[in-house]
Amino acid sequence: MDSNLSKLMCDGTTVLVPTQRLSRHIRYQFATDQIAQGKQAWQTPDCLPWSAWCKRSFESLSFRTEENRFLLNSFQQQWLWQEIISSSKYKNQLLQITATAKQAAQAYQLAKEWAVPIFPKDIYLSEDAYAFKNWADAFEQQKQQHHWLDDASLPDYLVTHIDELKKTLDKIVFYDFDQLTTQQIKLKQALIEAGIEVEEINGEDRNKSTSVSEQTDKQSEIIAAASWAKQHLEKDENATIGIIAPNLSSIRDKVEYGFASVLTPQKWVASIETIHKPYSISLGKPLSSYALIHTAINLLSLGKRKVSINTLSALLHSPFISGATEEAAARAKFDATLRRIGEQQLSLKTLYWISETRCKDFEQCEGFMQLLKTFEISFLSHARKQSLRLWAMTFSEWLSGFGWPGERSLNSDEHQIITAWQTALTQLSSLDGLSKPVNFSAALFQLNRLLTETRFQPETTETPIQILGMTGAAGMQFDALWVMNMQDDNWPAIMPVNAFIPIAVQRVFNIPNASADAQLATAKHITDKLINSAKEVVFSYANQEGDRECRLSPLIKVNEVNIVSNVYNDYKNTILASSKLETFIDINAPEIPAGQTANGGSSLFKDQSGCPFKAFARHRLHAESLQEADIGLSAAERGNLVHRALQYLWQRLKTLENLKYRTELELNKIIHSVVSEAIKLQISQQPETFTDRFTELEQQRLEQLLKQWLLIEHDRGDFKVISTEEWKTILFEDIELHLRVDRVDELADGRCVILDYKTGAVTKNDWESDNPNDPQLPLYAVTNSQQVAAIAFASLKRGKMGFVGLADAEDILPHVKQDADVAWQEKLDSWEQILIKLANDFRSGIATVEPTTSACRYCDLHSLCRIHERKENSIDSFGEEELANG
Repeated sequence: MDSNLSKLMCDGTTVLVPTQRLSRHIRYQFATDQIAQGKQAWQTPDCLPWSAWCKRSFESLSFRTEENRFLLNSFQQQWLWQEIISSSKYKNQLLQITATAKQAAQAYQLAKEWAVPIFPKDIYLSEDAYAFKNWADAFEQQKQQHHWLDDASLPDYLVTHIDELKKTLDKIVFYDFDQLTTQQIKLKQALIEAGIEVEEINGEDRNKSTSVSEQTDKQSEIIAAASWAKQHLEKDENATIGIIAPNLSSIRDKVEYGFASVLTPQKWVASIETIHKPYSISLGKPLSSYALIHTAINLLSLGKRKVSINTLSALLHSPFISGATEEAAARAKFDATLRRIGEQQLSLKTLYWISETRCKDFEQCEGFMQLLKTFEISFLSHARKQSLRLWAMTFSEWLSGFGWPGERSLNSDEHQIITAWQTALTQLSSLDGLSKPVNFSAALFQLNRLLTETRFQPETTETPIQILGMTGAAGMQFDALWVMNMQDDNWPAIMPVNAFIPIAVQRVFNIPNASADAQLATAKHITDKLINSAKEVVFSYANQEGDRECRLSPLIKVNEVNIVSNVYNDYKNTILASSKLETFIDINAPEIPAGQTANGGSSLFKDQSGCPFKAFARHRLHAESLQEADIGLSAAERGNLVHRALQYLWQRLKTLENLKYRTELELNKIIHSVVSEAIKLQISQQPETFTDRFTELEQQRLEQLLKQWLLIEHDRGDFKVISTEEWKTILFEDIELHLRVDRVDELADGRCVILDYKTGAVTKNDWESDNPNDPQLPLYAVTNSQQVAAIAFASLKRGKMGFVGLADAEDILPHVKQDADVAWQEKLDSWEQILIKLANDFRSGIATVEPTTSACRYCDLHSLCRIHERKENSIDSFGEEELANG
């Protein structure tokens, strides 16, 4: 580290730095140097960030002065700004008061740092600036009235108490500040005048070489940086290596994956918790994104009137509540049951009803339901409104009732997360003196916002490789430094200007980033500091981003650009290459023994025709994915409603003669009645979905649909309906089929017409070829005991209503013709042979992954058949070639 800085810290000098990250980095380097000198103990250096020193100084003064001042924490300050804005006349003009409060607090901080009066009288104020002036005045009044201090005003307060403060100070060093603010200069001058020795120093120039690495894309750039860091670490395990990514927040996950793949490849064969990572990422994740905290928020969300199916699903699978291990299987099955029901949101009352009436024994999870009931009793017993301190205590009580954070032992990271959670509750409680009593929803909202805005990263031992954002890298020095994303459209970066302070004022008071020239000068200064911060510096950029070509930033001045090829060998591929693989084609499942009956429905033939593997997975392995709940009704649920309404309708009408005999008023009454009956049954299954307004709309939609359909039925010849939605069981080629035919009509000559209701697109081409897309109706026809005169889809799709199918004669169904090339009986015989082949293929175990386009598009078993991997894998090509050659 800097020898001058090291000597100052050894002498007990207080060193002030701009960031917490730099403070930690300097202390680590100091400790490393002391160990290198053979020391076993040394005095902890007094090195801390500017903001922390100001707060420590205030705490010191609180014991030396009689003033009763209270320093607001950051959350209290944000709350105060939000309350002021919420009660102002501008509140109805704002879409996001929380975001506005944050922006106003930043403007106030800038004004204090650069000694900007809010605002000079001769300055024109926009509506935004005028609103900010009113808010700032109210903020000042609140502080004065309650004797509060905020972070922005704290340095000014220290200046007024410099005489008391100087008793605890000897020498202060401002280390590696890019530019001291007016406020910092004022305090620095006050310290000097009080007799305190103050020095301002910058890091020494360490640079020996600077180069540029050009990469083909973002991922290659990350892998190249990780490989370069690994090479340096292998040469010198004590080296300090920096990786800077200006847009780290947006690519954090990609960086984590890339560096883990290169530097900790053993993650593929060991538990990730047991691996020591030689790198750390400075940018933490929102505290709310950690699974432990996410579970806590989901548990508390049960106090809302309704809970989403996704929240319930996450809780049922969470390891952080009581009974997670014991009831794991039952809770997973209960989750699947909830998803099949299709409700997107559920009340606790509905959840209890589903558990008691809709679940089988193996789907019951009594322990989980008891936790919910205990929570509900406690929730209803609490006051509707109470202070945030009491809400924080209540939240902890409820979580304890759920057994959070679980029954298993927590690891180090999880213990730190629990500590961060408790800190968040303490911050929430700190609003007690600022806020009025609030209800549950408001308290939970504030806690959730606090957790989302709090960046957290579990502490680890200092690592040799530091991955930083541009701000976090300020003042840090390394042996080697790699700076990513240095293309011309990213660097210099365009910095946003705070809109609450007029631009003219910002320029007069020299606020950074107030003009393009100022931003360019800042970027040049930062670039020079980066070059000087390490012995070896590499700037990298991707020459391609999507379809756009990229160039190196003009601020990077080097004589030569190195196009570095990616030499990284993926660990998985290395393991694979070192093994001897034997390949074989596995397309056959075990046969179903002769004499043993298989079971299925009409979908078995559709799946065997569309993709043999799908039929095997669905009907022999019984594989299915978890269903996703839609808003309102899914397409399948809307179709079921139509089916049920038509079933009830024809159970009333029975014949075409009865239809024609009814007056329009009578038909309307019947239609209204059957639709109401169908919806009533659906309501019993999905009570949360069917609100009064939703029920009204569905009633109107279905009534209109049925009226339009009866106009089409009216044009048919005489018929009577002999069955609707009737289940029947038949044996076909030793497969026991359970079939439900939508409707069967009997004609005057005794033959029948089989109809299948469809609310989507239909075509009779689905029955053609040796692999028909939808052989359902042909299956009904060849297995029906009564002579069949026609099969048809009854299309109820708006704008395309009518019959689509094939018939033995032209006059059986409107617009349904007979096949001019093939006799009706020949068509039936052909369908039977196709169905027999499909049945035999299924029984013989043929399970080839050869889907038709339509069968694959809507399939949810891709993770099981892995067809996308097969298409990309050369082994498949090899296997197919071998098959072709015999």
